[in-house]
Amino acid sequence: YMKNTYIPLDLIYINQNHIVVDINRDAKPLDESSIPSQAPAQYVLEINGSKAQQWNINKGDSIILHLD
Repeated sequence: YMKNTYIPLDLIYINQNHIVVDINRDAKPLDESSIPSQAPAQYVLEINGSKAQQWNINKGDSIILHLD
């Protein structure tokens, strides 16, 4: 859901074990459609569009989360 978001975003879905389970690349700005994960996820990391590819983030990668 990209309402009021004016730039494309990559949405990185992360499960409870901190594994990337899905990535929606370059979500369309201002689009009000739902953007669900294709697998169960606990977290969503939103980054600027195309950064997931630039940073070589892929499904199956592990993420270190610092939750303070």
